[in-house]
Amino acid sequence: MVIEELHKEIDRRWNRHLRETRKILRVPSVSMTGEGIEETAGLVQELLDRLGAKTGQYRATKKSHPLVYGHLDVDAEKTALLYGMYDVQPVGNIEEWDHPPFGATIANKKPFGEVLINRGVENSKGALVGMLLAIETMVDKGEMPLNMHFLMEGEEELGGLSLPRYVMRNKQKLRKAEAAFSFDYNEDANGTPVISLGVKGCVYFDLIVEGSPQNGGPVNGEIHSSDAVWVHSPVWRLIKAIETFVDENQDPAIDGLWDDVVGPDREDAQLLRRLARRFDPTKYQKEIGVKRFKIGGTKEEMLKKYMFEPSLNVAGLVSGYTEEGSKTVLPARAEAKIDIRLVPNMTIEDTRRKVREHLRRRGFTDIKIRNYVDYPWSKLAVEEPINQACIEAMRYHGKDPEIWPISAGSAPMYLFDQVLGLPWGGVGLGYGEKAHAPNEFAVVRGMRDYEKSVITVFWKYAEMASRLRRHRDPSD
Repeated sequence: MVIEELHKEIDRRWNRHLRETRKILRVPSVSMTGEGIEETAGLVQELLDRLGAKTGQYRATKKSHPLVYGHLDVDAEKTALLYGMYDVQPVGNIEEWDHPPFGATIANKKPFGEVLINRGVENSKGALVGMLLAIETMVDKGEMPLNMHFLMEGEEELGGLSLPRYVMRNKQKLRKAEAAFSFDYNEDANGTPVISLGVKGCVYFDLIVEGSPQNGGPVNGEIHSSDAVWVHSPVWRLIKAIETFVDENQDPAIDGLWDDVVGPDREDAQLLRRLARRFDPTKYQKEIGVKRFKIGGTKEEMLKKYMFEPSLNVAGLVSGYTEEGSKTVLPARAEAKIDIRLVPNMTIEDTRRKVREHLRRRGFTDIKIRNYVDYPWSKLAVEEPINQACIEAMRYHGKDPEIWPISAGSAPMYLFDQVLGLPWGGVGLGYGEKAHAPNEFAVVRGMRDYEKSVITVFWKYAEMASRLRRHRDPSD
């Protein structure tokens, strides 16, 4: 059988694939700073060139990071689109890493065995390299079942413009695809694959408070903290404003924010009931490194809240003196970074408007808001052929996947279903932890299984699409 032969070929090539993955991971690609972005974009384009794809790079502006795009024509019946991201988060506190963050170190970690430690290996640069190497294996053996458009972005963590602008300018070409794929390491710590039918949206913004003649506070830089007895502090003003954003349980309390939240439909409710029978809150807490949740209730109620309610998070607070030791100052500026996760049927513009109105009603008209490029939510039905192919692929590997109606994370998947009209999906074997945190890792054995699962998903989708075509046109 073709799939099994391709899996064996992955085994034969695995040592080389692992070396190549480590080589690319060692090149930083931090979108926030631009470190290593250009070199990594070149390496990704080289991988696409090796496939025989027609490739290029696109930048929305002079300051944008490049989107690496390509098209591979293998004379297949069906054409698909493949999305990936090569950028990664900043390292953070280097002292918290046990190994160099871009060393691609392989170490033993109980109970997983060998793991590869590197920033971006789990989210999602490691997965990007693996899926391209899986495609190269199929192309080399003459068994690539789909023509493919490639969209590999370097601004996902940043919320950049290159991907959306390229998609908008190339809609006619990209709409010739019939589905869009995106892959990650999707197994949990117990080896159960998780298939997500949707993603939450995300509105990210900065709140900035500065000293001013109207509201007080220092206007020419920080001053001595002894003057706090008669000078307003921008820090306290920011804290008071943020405090109004949530209730006592840290749930969003912005005026009107919940008005458009619709909750799960009938299909979602059925999936939630099935998930609740398998969900282990204690194991999930251990995976993400917390001791308890802030909510209670039944497992079904907890899952419903996780997937179908918005959240409001303070991602960062910056002001004044933050180094070791003491320095008594009254800062002239305070800044907070906020993200709000959107669920059906919330919108980006309406959420931004409600934030502004909420602050205005409470007299915080002096607070500046800096917006970013945000993502709407996106969600598909489980009956979509691409989702059914993912389920079949996991069962082929002997796995019983969990089907989640929506992921609490965010990604630019709206570009595929809402802009291009393409169903999207994807699932991969493999497991990793600590995305965005120190000591990010992926299990080495799972990385090899992941490449095999990419092959399986493509082939199962091609087979399913062919069956659907014959069913619709029996004369073929």
